[in-house]
Amino acid sequence: MNREREKQEGKCKALSVLLFDTNPTDLIRQAEPLEARGFDVCKCMTVETALRCVEREDFEFAVVDQGSRAFESLRVLRHLVRYNLRTRFVVVAEQEDPRCRDDAFALGAADYLQKPLSTMKLNSILQKCFGSLAGHTRGDG
Repeated sequence: MNREREKQEGKCKALSVLLFDTNPTDLIRQAEPLEARGFDVCKCMTVETALRCVEREDFEFAVVDQGSRAFESLRVLRHLVRYNLRTRFVVVAEQEDPRCRDDAFALGAADYLQKPLSTMKLNSILQKCFGSLAGHTRGDG
């Protein structure tokens, strides 16, 4: 059943989160607290996989790794913005790069953070973006 149909039928569903990181350890570290709070997490390790996920599903939130200073994941952010303007997202980076930070904010990033992204910081961002909905399933209808 697709997401739009679930919304029309008023079924409860978990908030949907896209995680994109080419480092498997970071991907797992970021996914665990989200999954523990009941989020529906789509984990992607390649730009191509992330692009396909964005085309198939509407995400409420995304955590996107900057990658290198070449900012390969900028393609993922542009795709997110093109397919769903409402997706809130943050960019995480091993080392801050002013040009990448500026590009991320220009596309609408809620924040640009240095790795590792702590559970406390992630919870703070979710609270800022979603208020009392953070960590709960959402009922549409």
